[in-house]
Amino acid sequence: MTIVLLFNGIVFVFANDNYYKGYKDFPSKNYHSFLIADSHGIPLEKSAEKFKIFNFSASSDSYLDSSRKINYLIENKYKIKTIYLTVDNHTLSPYRDQFNNADKSVIYTSTIDTNYLKEKYLKYYFPIFQIKVNPLLRIYLESKIAAIFSPKKNALENVMWSKLPKKEQLKRAEERISGQFPTQSRSKNLEKILLNIITVCKANNIELIGIKFPLSSSYSTILGDKNYGADQIFISKGLKVIDVETIFVNHEEYFGDQDHLNFKGGKELVESIFNKTKNP
Repeated sequence: MTIVLLFNGIVFVFANDNYYKGYKDFPSKNYHSFLIADSHGIPLEKSAEKFKIFNFSASSDSYLDSSRKINYLIENKYKIKTIYLTVDNHTLSPYRDQFNNADKSVIYTSTIDTNYLKEKYLKYYFPIFQIKVNPLLRIYLESKIAAIFSPKKNALENVMWSKLPKKEQLKRAEERISGQFPTQSRSKNLEKILLNIITVCKANNIELIGIKFPLSSSYSTILGDKNYGADQIFISKGLKVIDVETIFVNHEEYFGDQDHLNFKGGKELVESIFNKTKNP
């Protein structure tokens, strides 16, 4: 039992520093506009705060997680003016039904039931029972071991995106897209949640604006016309979509990988989007 508790303690520290990182922040009520996205919103960091926009993004967030955040803001009497929500081509992908933050975003829900207690307390304080944490710990340890015993391979993986050979860029883009677009049809569950988000925002007089984040030229080439259509749902409902997919297509130096900006690119994007939005 002592060994189990000791191991749980080690995993708990790791989970707090890695798995739950970024999921303990609650926005100040001084903010009235919010950016809600998955990992594509992370590189923007706090750059949008100069435009009074709180970055409420988190890696792997699905529309379920986004919905919980929006409901949290409404239930806690935030004076919400605008929500910028990601409507990228992959955001209605069936893979997001499985790979999301449902176990973390439960902290933003007000309904206390068995699932709430299990996710918020049992899995949090006893992460050895959290199936998502253990693989993450394994990957972390494997990466550290690889850095020691396979320095050349590790060096290639850590090369700046813009410095990678085009062939390698295309390979990584193809791998990412195959995972993001596993089927022809989009998730009906996520579509239903997205439509509900639209309804809730309309009922609460919240301006809802979609954002399609920048993609590298390699990713765009492989992507083609693949799109699960979150942006089209917005357009069909008369909602504005800020489409900046190709804004940095000739600026590989702004990307951290095939479809994510680096922090430099994030700052540039903030100026490109919100400077024009606030000062048309």
